[in-house]
Amino acid sequence: MLEHLRQNGIYRLLAVVIAIILWMYVTGEQNPSKEAVIRVPLETENLARELVVAGRPDEVQVRVEGRRATVDNLLSRDVHAYVNLRDVKVGANDLPVRVEVPAGINIVHINPAQVTVKIDKIEQAQFPVQVALLGTPASGYRALEPVLKPSQVLISGAAGALKDIGRVYVEAKIDQASGNFLAQLPVKLADREGRPLQEWLTVDPEVIETFIPVVQDMPSKILAVRPQLTGEPAPGYAVQRVILQPEVVEVFAPYNYLAALDYINTAPVNIAGVTKNLTVDTTLEIPAGVQVSNFPRVRVVVEIGKASAPAAAPAPSGRAP
Repeated sequence: MLEHLRQNGIYRLLAVVIAIILWMYVTGEQNPSKEAVIRVPLETENLARELVVAGRPDEVQVRVEGRRATVDNLLSRDVHAYVNLRDVKVGANDLPVRVEVPAGINIVHINPAQVTVKIDKIEQAQFPVQVALLGTPASGYRALEPVLKPSQVLISGAAGALKDIGRVYVEAKIDQASGNFLAQLPVKLADREGRPLQEWLTVDPEVIETFIPVVQDMPSKILAVRPQLTGEPAPGYAVQRVILQPEVVEVFAPYNYLAALDYINTAPVNIAGVTKNLTVDTTLEIPAGVQVSNFPRVRVVVEIGKASAPAAAPAPSGRAP
């Protein structure tokens, strides 16, 4: 009986082995192995906060092997190629490329298997922003001096990259414009030869509010800005001084309009009941038919202080008749 069971067990094991071999053969015939070369972006990991990558290869080539169906469906985003920057130092670092692939895929070769990554310290510098005008205004109109908010940006990056910056600017398309241009424009960088320069650098802020007055080609006049205050400070307090930024504004209008203008008002600023200095950003009241040369906003600083006590009347002297 034991001998019979032993022989049956051998036959059964042999049948399982043959079935596996047949399955592998059929699978190999229907879905054979295949190799492919995939270009994969090279990423970086674990870089210290005070350091920045100043140079590295953009991508590597990875030769993989697997079943045809799996390889044919493999995309570059399915493969993760990176270098670990945990222990790097400032300067050139030769590092191995590490690659992670999905299940069912084998790595045959990585080219290059080692890359040089340049590391630099992060530095910051402030740069003024220029405006590049694209096109010209419509006939009979002209563009005046742009107004930028803010007018400077803070750029962070490798010291070498900061030295390469030749120009920081925004591009304003004013072709055939017949009215003021106002837009949030992205900041662009160029090197000293005018070529785009953005990689490895961080710009703060990334967009700039750009105002370009586009006015009719008319006569102009410089007018004082006059604050228009409404209400009264709290009892015992008084207005000590009013500071305006700007104090004057250039306006454009036909001659008969300009002749009647000596100043231009701000929008009303309410000081009712105030007991301390008040700062308000407000607009200008621009008369019809008049155009201004800059952004029509003004900062009004109203300085409030204790009101002076009235002088006492002099006491009578001598004897009454």
